[in-house]
Amino acid sequence: MTYFDEVKAQPSQGQNYYFVGGICVPMEKIMEIEGQLNQLALDLFETADLTPETCFHARLIHFKKGPFRNMDFPARLAVLKRLTEILADASVKRVYVAIDHEKLKAKHKVGEIAFAHFCERVELAMAKDERTILIGDLDNQEFRNMIADFAKYRTKGTPWDWGIKITSIVDSVHFARSHHSRMIQLADIYLFVMAAERVALRMHLRRY
Repeated sequence: MTYFDEVKAQPSQGQNYYFVGGICVPMEKIMEIEGQLNQLALDLFETADLTPETCFHARLIHFKKGPFRNMDFPARLAVLKRLTEILADASVKRVYVAIDHEKLKAKHKVGEIAFAHFCERVELAMAKDERTILIGDLDNQEFRNMIADFAKYRTKGTPWDWGIKITSIVDSVHFARSHHSRMIQLADIYLFVMAAERVALRMHLRRY
């Protein structure tokens, strides 16, 4: 199962990239990883119920919002550290695409282009006999509008001269609300880390 999310470009924050990415999780590993995330929820909130008040969203952790509104910075950093440790130790494939919004002529299509490239990366990440299904955040309207495009990728290939056919991703694109899926939450954490790393690298290179 491939759970995915997106991080939009925020030029005012020094982040010019539109990210689409996620984690490809073997079916037999889902419950194990969910168990670790649920244990973290129990440690923090005394319940593992899937609600907005037990949701691990990087944006909420970073900006001290939602269930993290009463946590100081060291406590929130510790939560993010535990989440990244779970991600690092998990038997998953990690896939992402970063499109530089500022260098793209068709800026209004950045989401569509990033999603198509993400589908290609997932296809290439699958072994010959592997198949996967895409599951994204139901609250992301932009992704929901791409279901028809995804159907075209499966029948005609991705929309450029060097595109590839998508044969390892089966069925349609499926969606769940992020607070109902620990795996979508973990995909969100993964993208946050990748985006933060890209911004840090860019700022470092500017110094030299």
